[in-house]
Amino acid sequence: MGSDTPFSGNQDVLVDANIFYAIGDPSNSQYRRFRSVIRNAGVVCKLPRRVIGELGGPETDRVRTALDEGWATIIDAPSPTDGDAVAASDIAKRTIANETDQPEHEVEKTDAILAGLAIQHVRDRSTAGVIVLTDDKPAKKGIENAVRAQGYTDTIAVHRLEDIIGDDSGDSMRLI
Repeated sequence: MGSDTPFSGNQDVLVDANIFYAIGDPSNSQYRRFRSVIRNAGVVCKLPRRVIGELGGPETDRVRTALDEGWATIIDAPSPTDGDAVAASDIAKRTIANETDQPEHEVEKTDAILAGLAIQHVRDRSTAGVIVLTDDKPAKKGIENAVRAQGYTDTIAVHRLEDIIGDDSGDSMRLI
């Protein structure tokens, strides 16, 4: 991995649960590399409460370490009365349903919520932009479609873990 990352200190970074599963616990080399990149960029990962739930709660080692060290924080889902966020979540949900051949009501809510949160953060916060991190291909496509439909392609980007820490085939934890 080079020193180039998509991060800058004035961006919000929203993280899906699959990223924390992929990096493993604090003793894993991917976890250490991810933490290092985040800290060096001066960003704080924003973990939606639903993500925390998927990871087993705030007391799991991987989450507790990130929270205690200050490079992650827990955030709430977008308001159900926020029309732009709800529309983005709906677009993401429809895309994910189409990509996975499943009914919309069976699409994982967290994946769709990330799209709404990204829109809400760009619109309502003084942030230079938002980066959403996910290794879920249908979710990535859904979030990207929502961002494009809402007109935020200049301020919201979706990246995979490999984009952040590179691909080290010697790591013991690999995504399938």
